[in-house]
Amino acid sequence: MKLYDSATNKLYEVINKQVSIYNCGPTVYNDIHIGNARPLITFDVLYRYLETLNYQVTYIHNITDIDDKIINKAKSLSKTEKEIATIYYQNYVDIMRELNIKPMTLPKVSENMQAIIDYINKLVQGGWAYVKEGDVYFDVSKSTNYGFVSHQNIDALLAGVRKQVNPKKNNPLDFTLWKQTEVGLNWKTPWSTGRPGWHTECAVLINKYVGDHVTIHGGGIDLKFPHHENENAQNQALFKRNIADIWMHVGHIDINNEKMSKSVGNFVLVKDLLKKYSGGDIRWFIYQSKYQNPLNFSEELLEKSSETKLKLYQQINAAFIQMALNDYQPLTTKAILPNDFVTAMNEDLDLPNAITAIWKYTKGLNKLIRNKDYATLSANVNNLIKTLEILGLTYWNPSTDPVISSLISEWKNALQQKNYSLADSYRQKLMDMRIISG
Repeated sequence: MKLYDSATNKLYEVINKQVSIYNCGPTVYNDIHIGNARPLITFDVLYRYLETLNYQVTYIHNITDIDDKIINKAKSLSKTEKEIATIYYQNYVDIMRELNIKPMTLPKVSENMQAIIDYINKLVQGGWAYVKEGDVYFDVSKSTNYGFVSHQNIDALLAGVRKQVNPKKNNPLDFTLWKQTEVGLNWKTPWSTGRPGWHTECAVLINKYVGDHVTIHGGGIDLKFPHHENENAQNQALFKRNIADIWMHVGHIDINNEKMSKSVGNFVLVKDLLKKYSGGDIRWFIYQSKYQNPLNFSEELLEKSSETKLKLYQQINAAFIQMALNDYQPLTTKAILPNDFVTAMNEDLDLPNAITAIWKYTKGLNKLIRNKDYATLSANVNNLIKTLEILGLTYWNPSTDPVISSLISEWKNALQQKNYSLADSYRQKLMDMRIISG
């Protein structure tokens, strides 16, 4: 499998069968919107597909439960930080379940504080960081390849800084590793009482749960700079290597052709979408564009996508029903993924072409039904269901439902009695239930 590295702008083949993935998770101070769900779903598909290819995958997805935003939310609701973090963490877990996200390791920042303090201390002792009045900053001037991840030029960045916002910093680009504060949750350290900076938290969790680097580091494109750049700088300092072999950055989701922004209320929460649509509907919508590209969202587009997914399921339903009408027991053979699907997935997780491959394969079901080739039909349906599993889509065979099974039996009896008008009425009932299409 080949993946596009956004740091070098090159495709790399994932050769080593031991793969680690780190995907930046949420700060749990509110519910996630559709834009937050895109990286979550994208890396879930990657996780599933790599395991299908027999890779041994370690997948880490952090939970930031210490942050100024959590403090502010707690104050506004007259709750503690822990209460707010717990509420929104559980909401996130619930949404992941609704989206059928495969379980991964979910470390919380608050539960890894000693590792964070030890990590920062190593940077200070090594001369890569300095202490100013209780705060600790990373010295960007000491970095050997700052700008590698985001293709930023240090001189250009400095030229864009009109004034040094924080006079404690030696350099405007230096970033906070530890913040002195007694507001909110805090910890005592050799430097001060306070809490860690965001950029260090992710670097530490990679180091603790994986090692000195990960195979694949991902997240939204908005994290590329400064967050991922700053993670990489710290790792270079301590381990003399980049923190990731491959960087995967997922594109924005626009809302009605405008950039999504919480500040202007231009966003849609996933929990609200799930009141009307299934997690599978949302996933299917996400697959309509390559993961690096921007994706425009509107409820009309989601509705159309949902209808398209339903038609795919109806085709598979029709295959199972035809087998039932003809007394053919579906086989449980080992699934073989369609060649075009594999080709698309192997080329940098090309989800739109993977969907095209699924449709191409699905169209062949009708010919098999007409030819009454139920053995091949059964095998191909099994293959299709496997592709859906890789995409995190759960298929349910409607012929196993007692009500639908009864309708199929009545349909079958009518056909045996050559009462085609009655048979058509049962077929129509299944169409009205949207189990099959016309």
